[in-house]
Amino acid sequence: MVDGQGSWDRVAGGVVATVGPLVAAGVGAAVGVPGWVPAALAAAGTAGVVLRDHRQRRPWSERAFRAATGLAIGAWTTWSTITEPWHTANLVAGAFAATMALFTAPAFLADDEASSDSTTPEPAKATTRISDRAQKWKTRIEQQARVQDIEILSEEDWRTGSGFTLTIAFSEESGDGWSQVEDAKVRLARAGNLPKGCVIGVEEGEYQGTAIVRIPTRYAMADDVPLPDDTHELSIWGDFPIGQLEDGAPADINLRQAAALIGGMRGKGKTTLQEVMIAHMLRMPDTLVWVADLNGGGLASKFMLPYVRGQMGRPVIDWVAATPDEVTKMATVAANIARDRKAAYAALKADSDQPGLLPVSPDLPQIVIVVDESAEVEKNPKTRAAMDALCEVLRIGRAEGANVIFSALRATQDTLPIIVRKQTSLSICAYVEDAAEMNYVLPRAKVTPDALTYPGTMFMRRDDVSTIVRMIKVFLPKKGQLQRLAIATEHMRPELDLRGKEVGGKVYAERMQRLRPWLEVLGRGGDLSAVFGEGGTAAPTQVATEQAGGQPSRPVARTATIPDREDAAPQTPEERKAARDRARKGLRGFAAKLKVESMSAAALDDMMAQMEAELASVEPLPDEPGDQGQHDDEPDGANWHPELLVDLARDAGEAGIAPKDMFACLQERGVEVTEKTMYKWLRILVGKGKLRKVGSSPNTKYVVA
Repeated sequence: MVDGQGSWDRVAGGVVATVGPLVAAGVGAAVGVPGWVPAALAAAGTAGVVLRDHRQRRPWSERAFRAATGLAIGAWTTWSTITEPWHTANLVAGAFAATMALFTAPAFLADDEASSDSTTPEPAKATTRISDRAQKWKTRIEQQARVQDIEILSEEDWRTGSGFTLTIAFSEESGDGWSQVEDAKVRLARAGNLPKGCVIGVEEGEYQGTAIVRIPTRYAMADDVPLPDDTHELSIWGDFPIGQLEDGAPADINLRQAAALIGGMRGKGKTTLQEVMIAHMLRMPDTLVWVADLNGGGLASKFMLPYVRGQMGRPVIDWVAATPDEVTKMATVAANIARDRKAAYAALKADSDQPGLLPVSPDLPQIVIVVDESAEVEKNPKTRAAMDALCEVLRIGRAEGANVIFSALRATQDTLPIIVRKQTSLSICAYVEDAAEMNYVLPRAKVTPDALTYPGTMFMRRDDVSTIVRMIKVFLPKKGQLQRLAIATEHMRPELDLRGKEVGGKVYAERMQRLRPWLEVLGRGGDLSAVFGEGGTAAPTQVATEQAGGQPSRPVARTATIPDREDAAPQTPEERKAARDRARKGLRGFAAKLKVESMSAAALDDMMAQMEAELASVEPLPDEPGDQGQHDDEPDGANWHPELLVDLARDAGEAGIAPKDMFACLQERGVEVTEKTMYKWLRILVGKGKLRKVGSSPNTKYVVA
C-alpha cells in the first residue's frame, strides 16, 4: 500500500505496491487460486487501512486516496489471477495505475507528522517566507540567549503597527526553551536598539520546545486610551478589559475568584485603574461594590455625586467606608456573610456548574471591596484591626462571593501583610521608585520600573491564566463619564440578599446614616478628608460651629441635596423650579435610604424638621412659583387681610383654587399684596388647619379645611 512516508518512502512504496500484486497474481494463476480469494483479501486489507486511518484521524482526502488505491490494487490482482498477469493489456494497465498513484500521492497524503502512528502533535513548520527582519532577530536570539539554531515558525505584525510577534521552535534534542529567551530579553532589547520603554515579552508556546516572542518596535504607551462609552450588561463571571496591551489587544481581567493587589506611587494611575474597575463592575447586576477609602472616600465621590445631587434615587456604591472604624465594620460584615454563605449554600455550590464556587447572581450578588491606599490603613497601629478584617475576607471569601481589591502606595512587607501578596492572583504595579517594591508585587517578573515612562502604564500578571507579566495602558475616563455611567447603571444595581442583610444587621442597615456627614460635604464640594476627625468621629457641622461662637467660612447645607451651580442662586423661574425638583427628589431618596421606619420618634421628628428646613431654603417653597423679584421688606396695602384667602377658597368650593388665581382675584379687588406675602400666609393658614392643599406642583390648589 502507498503509505506516504516522505518522497523516497513514497517511491519505495510505489515499487512495492506494483511488484507485490504482480507476484501475487502470477503465483495465484500458476496454482489455480479461485478469483474470489484475492478479492476477499484485498477487501479485508482495504477495510483494515480505512479503520487505521480513522483511528489516526488522517485527513479525509488521504483516507479516500488510500481506500481507492487499495481497491484498485485488489481489482487488478483479482483480474490478473483469473486471466494471467503476463498479458500485455494487464501489464500496461497495472503500470499506468501505479504511475498515476505515485505522482498524484503528494496531493492527497500528509507529511510525516500527520501520517505517523504517534498521537503526539508537533508544532507546524514555517510555510511562508520569513522576512529579513525576522532573520535578524533569529540571529540575535541565538546569540543573546545562547541557544542552538532556532526556527521561525511564524511572524505576525501587530494591528497597532508598533511591533510584531515571532513564534520560534528550538532545535530538537537541544533542551533549549523559552525561559532562556526570557532571561535574555533585556539584552535582546539593547541589541535590537529598541526605543526606551519597549519591553520584549516572552512566553512558552503551544508546545514545549517553542516560544512566543513579542517585540515592540515603537513605544505605544504614551498616548491615552479613553474608556469606551459602553453600558451594556456584564457579569462577574466573565473577563472584562481595564486597558490595552502593548500589542493593542485588550488587557482583560476576571474578578470572580481573583483578589487583586495594585501598587504604585501617587499620580501614576492607581486610582484611575480602580475607577475603571468600579465602572465595569457597576455594569454587573450580580456584583455589589463596597469602597474602603481612608483618603476621605475620594475614590467613591465621582460615582456618588449624581446621587447626592438628586439625579438618581439610590447610590450605585452600596457601602462607602471613610474611617478605620467603618472599614472594620464593612470587612467584618463581609467576612460574616462569607461564613454564613459557606454553611447555608453548601448544596447550592455542590449543584453549581463550577462545583466549589457559589453561583453568584443578581439575587445572590458577589461583594467586591475596593480598598484605596491600604497602606494608610496598616501604618497606623489604631487601624490595624481594619487590615486584619480585610485579610480575613481575603482568606475565606473567594468561593463564597466576597473579594477584595487592595491598592498600596508603598507595596512592602512593612505596609502589606504577606497574606495579601500570596492570596492575590491578580497583581498590577505602576511606577515605583524602589525596584524592590515592584518585585514584591510581581516576584520573579524580571521587569524594572524604568520601562513605565508615562502615567497609566503598568505591569500586570494574571496568575489564573499564566505567570507572564505584560505591560498595559489603563483606560482613562473622560470628564463626567463616570457620573454618566453611574446614572445609566442605576437600574442594574442589585441589593444584598436577605440572609446577607440579616447577617449585617443594624451595622449594615445604618451605613448610610453614618455616611451622612460625608454626603453633605461631597454635595457642597468641600474637603472630604476633613469630614471625620480623629477616630472616625464626624467633624462639627454648621450648627455646632455657630453654637460654639465660630463663623463658618461658607453656608453649609444640612442635606446632601445641592444644586449643580454652587456659585450662583437660581434666578429665573425655570432655574428655581429645577432647584426645587432636585431638592425634593434628593430628599425623598435620601430619606428612604436612611430607613426612617427603624428610627425613633424623636429622631424622625428631628430629621423631618431638617428636611422641611431644606425645602424652605429654596425660595419660594417647592409647590409655589417664584416671587417675581419682590423683597421681604416690601409693604403690603391697607386692604389686605389673610382671611381673604380663606374666603376665596370657600367661594371656589370643592374644586379648590390655584395660588395664581387667588393672586389675580386679589388684584381685581384692588387688594395690594405681594405674592410672597400671600404664599407666606397660605402656609400659615394650612398649618393652622384653615386651608388644605390638594394636588402637587404645578397643579396645587387650596380648599377650605
